[in-house]
Amino acid sequence: MKMLRLVALYLVAIIAPVTAMEWSELPLPTGPDSGTPSLTRAQDGNVYVSWTTSTEVEQYALWISRFDRETQSWHAPVQIAQGDNWFLNWADNATVSTGLRGRVAAVWYVHSDDSGYHAVASTSTDHGSTWAPPQPISAESDRTEFVALAPLLNSSWLAVWLDARDHANSGSMQLRSRVLGGDEADVLIDERVCDCCPISTLVLPNGVVLTAYRDRSDSEVRDIAYQSYNRGTWTAATAPIQDGWKIEGCPVNGASLSRRSGHVATAWFTGANDTPQVLTARSNNLARSWNLVTRIDDPTQSARGSVNSTVLRDGSQWVSWVENAGTVTLRGLNRDGSLGEIHRMPGTAEGKPSMVMLSDNSNEATQLLIARQEGDGVKTYIGRLAADTNATLDDCGCDAGEAATRGHAVRGEIVNVLKDRDALLVAHEEVPGVMMAMTMSFQVDPQVLALVKPNQTILARMERRDDGKWWLFSIRILEPVN
Repeated sequence: MKMLRLVALYLVAIIAPVTAMEWSELPLPTGPDSGTPSLTRAQDGNVYVSWTTSTEVEQYALWISRFDRETQSWHAPVQIAQGDNWFLNWADNATVSTGLRGRVAAVWYVHSDDSGYHAVASTSTDHGSTWAPPQPISAESDRTEFVALAPLLNSSWLAVWLDARDHANSGSMQLRSRVLGGDEADVLIDERVCDCCPISTLVLPNGVVLTAYRDRSDSEVRDIAYQSYNRGTWTAATAPIQDGWKIEGCPVNGASLSRRSGHVATAWFTGANDTPQVLTARSNNLARSWNLVTRIDDPTQSARGSVNSTVLRDGSQWVSWVENAGTVTLRGLNRDGSLGEIHRMPGTAEGKPSMVMLSDNSNEATQLLIARQEGDGVKTYIGRLAADTNATLDDCGCDAGEAATRGHAVRGEIVNVLKDRDALLVAHEEVPGVMMAMTMSFQVDPQVLALVKPNQTILARMERRDDGKWWLFSIRILEPVN
């Protein structure tokens, strides 16, 4: 009879309080006429950068490149689209978003007949190599601004935007949405929001889309608000705090949402109480509630905003922002809530820098990727973090105590790894009072797929989530002992 040994599914992640950061340029073939960079990282680890170019004859183009993990360099750029009636702006700039299995979407802006502008989008299913003909974000409005795209589980894209259709009648800016490619009408989410603050979207493991935007009350309080989208329905979500920032004009600063497995983080800029600050909060239960809010910027230096956030595999977090002098500044927040040292990139940036996690493997230092516009065009830089302790990550979006009690324990053998469905086909034993022994597919976090293979025996917890599907989490592999 074979004996089995319990082995943790997740490799050990080397993450620690940072004592040093080394920067090196990752050459990007953009040229001196490039601007408005945007970075995005897919759940499968693929990283993309986009940027715009312009010429003296008012021709504009949007480009994209994917990071090549083998050569540690950028692939040859691909032109997504070009035109002569584009609207280019440092705040409301073209962006790219990523789904799974090579799905990418891009959005940019063109002038409308009424002197305003509106968004158009194009999608790709082959890592950005080819692109579908562009289509307007909305068929109802020609004033669609600050668009954020989120990939849905059914391979479609959810668009969320600021809509100025009522401005002609002295109305307020609204927050609206629709699923691209569908026949449904635009959905009104919030009837009064801040006029020009970027929106952030985040797809949770259960398929729910969390959205952060800057609201606007009748008394001109403009705090960050949150909404969640689940199978066609929008619901107000919990905010970490109400800043009470009363300001007559738009601060052109939104929030940045990020997650790794179930660990969710939000970071944002506020000027409440006449004190510029960068704040952050984290959740270990898929944003149902938030931990304490932490101020992360340097009180001795005036922050300007343009906040980015990324969560590492151990649940720690990195936040970047821009100080008034144009310096891109970064700081880590460890999983226990302690703050790391502040790091400043050499040089200065124009517009809005963009940041993602490039690599967070167990056998090397974590790498952050920054794209920023400088005087001679868009450049990308890798920041390598020194590390000296070990940590592990669960994948259920909960702390260790909750992970041990949520759902039901199950034991089985992996029959197949269904990468196209983010699932495992498992022949499992009976779960008393819940399910008879059978072979069935379970959804898993996409990061699990590369760490397992058929014929492995596993122990795990299983639960039915809001999307109606059964999920496996807290997976452990049982290896035979010779």
